[in-house]
Parts: sequence; C-alpha cells; structure tokens
Amino acid sequence: MASTEASVPTAGDGMESMADAAARAMRAQLVLLSPPEVDVGTTPSDVVYTENKLRLLHYRPLAEARAGTPVLVVYALINKPYILDLQSDRSVVRSLLSRGLDVYLIDWGVPSDADRHLTLADYVDGYIDRSVDAVREMSGHDRVSVLGYCMGGTLSVMYAALHPEKVRNLLVMAAPIKGDTGEGLLHIWSRPEHFDVDRVVDALGNVPAEFFNLGYNILEPVLNNAGKVARLMDIVDDEEAVRNYLRMERWVGDGIPVAGETLRQFVKDVYQRDALVGGAMRVGGRRVDLGRIDMPVLSIIGERDHLVPPSSSRPLNGLVGSDDKDMFVLDAGHIGLSVGSRAHRELWPKVADWLRARSDPPRRGGRGAHGGAREGAARGE
Repeated sequence: MASTEASVPTAGDGMESMADAAARAMRAQLVLLSPPEVDVGTTPSDVVYTENKLRLLHYRPLAEARAGTPVLVVYALINKPYILDLQSDRSVVRSLLSRGLDVYLIDWGVPSDADRHLTLADYVDGYIDRSVDAVREMSGHDRVSVLGYCMGGTLSVMYAALHPEKVRNLLVMAAPIKGDTGEGLLHIWSRPEHFDVDRVVDALGNVPAEFFNLGYNILEPVLNNAGKVARLMDIVDDEEAVRNYLRMERWVGDGIPVAGETLRQFVKDVYQRDALVGGAMRVGGRRVDLGRIDMPVLSIIGERDHLVPPSSSRPLNGLVGSDDKDMFVLDAGHIGLSVGSRAHRELWPKVADWLRARSDPPRRGGRGAHGGAREGAARGE
C-alpha cells in the first residue's frame, strides 16, 4: 500500500506558505514604492501636423506597403492614446504596420482652461476633419480609413456621417452608440436622475482626470484595488511581467481632463437623450444621420466590456446605410481589445485583413511620408 504522508499538510507547510506570501507582499510593496522606469509608445513616428494641443503622428513603416489607403486612429478624449502602442508585442499600431498598413494617430494633447468651451463641432468638424485633410494631402489618397476607439469611436461615427466623402472605411471599437441600455453601471450612472452634468461642468470647467478615475475605480472596486495588488504579488519575481504591469498602471494613472462643453454635449446627447441612435444628434448645426454612412463598416466589440457593454455598440450596424458591414466580437474587456494577448493573436490579424481587402492600392504622390510638421489654425493656448 502506497504511503500518503506526502499529501498530508503540516503546520510547517502553512507557516512556509505564509512566510512566502509575506515575502512576496514585501517585494510587491517595494515595486510600488520605487517602480522601475518603463517605456511606452515606442513605435517610431513623426509629427506631421499640429494644431493647438493636437499632434498628428505618422508611424514609420515596418513592412512593405500592402494597402494604400491610410488608417487614421482616433482615440478617446480621456486618457492618452499610447494604450494602442503600450508595448512592442501588444501594440495595435505595430500590428497594423507589420501587415503593410499606413498608420496615423491623433494625439489630442492635454486641454487647458482656454479649451473649456470647445464643443463636439470643434472636435468633429474641426480637429478630426483637418487631420483627415492632412492625411489625404500627405498620402495622395482622397479617402482615409478611420479607426475610432471608445469615445473616439463615437466621434468617428459622427465624422463619417457628416463627411462620408472623405472616409474609405469606418472601424468602430468599443464605442458607446446607444446610451439607453440597462447594461453597464457607467450607462446607468449617466442617466439624468443620477448625473447632473450641468452642475459638474459649470463648477469645474474642464472635467479633471481624477473625476473619471474615481468613477472607473468604483465600477469594479475589488478588482481595481485588492485585485491589482494580488496580481502584482503573483508576478513580482518575473521582471518582464512586472514591467508590463507597470506600463498598464502608468497608462491608467495618466489621465487627461476633458473640455467641459464637449463633455456636457456628449453626456446629454449620447447617453441621456440617446440622440445618436434616435436621429436627433446635431453637431455644428447639422443632423448626424447614420444612414449617410455608406462606406464599409466594421464594429469591434468586447464581450466582457464593462465600460461600453455590447448592447451599447451592437446597434450601429443596423443604423448605418452601408451594405458592407461586419462585426468582430472577442471574449475580452474594454482594454483587453487593445492590449490582450488573445486580441493580438486572434483579432488584429483579422482586422488588418479586413482593411487590406477594402483599401485602395498604394500610389505615389502627396507631400511625402516624413516631412516636417505643418501647423493648423491655433485654438486656445
């Protein structure tokens, strides 16, 4: 009969486990108190257009061009866009570049008090439109593919509806489209009976990053607090894993304020009035008619997205006027769509293939890829 002594835990085993946990907790605390430097947003790029705080980045190619139509990435007005280029092996930017796509990205910069009166029209008909024109001029292509993420996806939808003649393809990733949904605490908390956006904007002007960070933190309080510490304790002896962890933490803490008037209109029209879905949304005096979106459309949705639940994003494909529309759904959360290993294994190769199949061939012309930055009309300082 085989002995079972090895499988019986002893008091010594428990003490050893407690001592090991305490030691890992101490090492994790030292990491948090004195974190090593980590690099983010390292894919080589050139600033090719500036306006106010905005910088338009053009990424240098990593592979031979396989599609001519340039891709303009439009990120949210909250946080910084390097989540799309967080680290070399989990970079949406690198994933597209490595498959022969020509990639530009709008870096909104940090708005100052002088920008508090900027409206959705300033962003959609102003900054995005002039960035698109800059890309068109430099690339020699009349139309660009627009990839919008989160709030940037919603802005991209507005842009494509108002300027369809300039958009070759529209890709919308984890974007709030339908505000009236019972899923997701963020949507519920944004209802007018819970959130008086007028009082917030009137009191604060630009709404600071701390306001949003607090809200996001309490959406999943255990995961966003104790869960993070537990995760760090698990990986504390893996140097590269710790650096990956710190890159994400750096991004989470690297929020930026949002122009007050833009947030006021966005919350009221998109979340509280459901005006984008209902056809009542107006930007710069013009109605945002989603039926005018007649170019190919790809909706990218995270099945476990707790910030923008699938029920908010899914309606888009049924509202656009395009006959060519697809939806890629991944078992991932809001951020996992951009930095998750599964996303880079399964999602982004498919997105690149989808784009290449709907892009015009490479062509010569335009101002050239890496000339000096040109400057747009200044708005605020």
